Amino acid sequence: MKTGDLVRLRKSHPAVKTWRRQPHLFIGRWAEAGAPLLILRRSRRDDNRWEVLGPGGRFASFDYWLLTTRGMK
Repeated sequence: MKTGDLVRLRKSHPAVKTWRRQPHLFIGRWAEAGAPLLILRRSRRDDNRWEVLGPGGRFASFDYWLLTTRGMK
């Protein structure tokens, strides 16, 4: 993964499965829909995290193991 890549949340990860069951969370809706997330940059505080831009222009930060490029073009 690198800046500018499109990714989505990995639906098979236990944390993402929990978020998917909580539709009031925007990240749960992103995960359920398989929404594309644009990687902006690595987090300044942690090398394992990526800052992303999601649907509706919402910013979020996720550990790299929660993201996948599978199915994205």
